[in-house]
Amino acid sequence: MRGKWIQRALLSVALLVLAAVIAVFIGYRHFTDTPDALLDLAKEKADMKLKRVQQTAMKNGIQEWTLDAVSATLLEAEKSVLLAKPEVTFFMENGDHIYLTADSGVIRTDSSHLQVKGRVTAITEQYRFETEKLEYDPNHRELLSDVPVSLSGKRFSLEANRMIVDLNENVTRFENGVKGTIKDDFQL
Repeated sequence: MRGKWIQRALLSVALLVLAAVIAVFIGYRHFTDTPDALLDLAKEKADMKLKRVQQTAMKNGIQEWTLDAVSATLLEAEKSVLLAKPEVTFFMENGDHIYLTADSGVIRTDSSHLQVKGRVTAITEQYRFETEKLEYDPNHRELLSDVPVSLSGKRFSLEANRMIVDLNENVTRFENGVKGTIKDDFQL
């Protein structure tokens, strides 16, 4: 009798743990699939909420990037600003620029580190790339994607599992699972 009670108790605990894991997974998926839900949650903790935000980052008198967003929510305790529909233009030393859009983003106020997520698209004069997550490291002036990325231009297309764009050198590296197509009239 006592053994059956212990079995039932253990089974009940196991079912409760399984239910909790499923609930956490569904909740996490809800926030990653709907960035606006995360912004709604942040309203409760927000120190400040702004609509139609514009920001320019300068270093040594040189414009590094500009940002426009539908809204921004400052979370002072987390040292971050949550962005809705950010549009960022990165300026390179040779005069080129990269125009980037995403569904949501976060700027760390203590480091100016930027992360964008959800339908990330970036366009230059020569190519367009798409991914689901991208980070900007202001210390190295690099854009980094550790998730699959696709790149296309007039005469080529490329896919990779990782990409690093060095904005100072205007060099892009692709790593892991790189595959692509080059058209006949492409010249290096």
